[in-house]
Amino acid sequence: MIDSFLQYTPKDFELRIYAENIICSLPLDNRITYYDWNVSCKSAWQAYKRKTNDAKNIKFAKKGFAFLHAMKTVDTRYLVWIDADIQFLKHVSVEFFLKTINKNLIGLFDHSYLNKPGYSAESGYVILDTAHKDYTKFIELYEHYYTIDTNPKEIELWYDGQVCMLAASHFKKVYNLSNIAYNKTTHTPMNESPMNEFMIHHKGKPAKRYIRNSK
Repeated sequence: MIDSFLQYTPKDFELRIYAENIICSLPLDNRITYYDWNVSCKSAWQAYKRKTNDAKNIKFAKKGFAFLHAMKTVDTRYLVWIDADIQFLKHVSVEFFLKTINKNLIGLFDHSYLNKPGYSAESGYVILDTAHKDYTKFIELYEHYYTIDTNPKEIELWYDGQVCMLAASHFKKVYNLSNIAYNKTTHTPMNESPMNEFMIHHKGKPAKRYIRNSK
């Protein structure tokens, strides 16, 4: 993800990496800032961890608290969350990203087409307009759903994607990127949409094949 970001995104784009217990070398570039997850996120995550015994809740909350920290501290107009298993495939323009929010508060892949209970989104790609009038309220709701005592009743699982979609559900200015997806059965709609010309999300069985065959 880091290498492809540096190769294919505009030169004025900045990348913030939340890194935990890294024991290998990482690329150094003036466009990259590294944040120690243990410093920025761990204490909030530990408070959450005491509220659940579900291993996946605990695992996915690590991403949730990194996203929350980023939302509270970025100073750019647009914040784009991209999972570490996303790879850029070709050059992308500013306009490419703006089309994924379309003058709304947030752009994300809503999972409602799967017809499952509660709220859920594929949160591997999320874009937010930090200048939108509802941005601060969105952050407050996202944090609220991660800091209350129990799993919110509106969502089936206490995962980052479900928390994100639940917080977004309070607002009208939500751009549902799943509407551009070709496949209405997949849990990874970005890979089945026009965005796949530029970005691919390596997850599930395809990710294992990709990792196994990479050198």
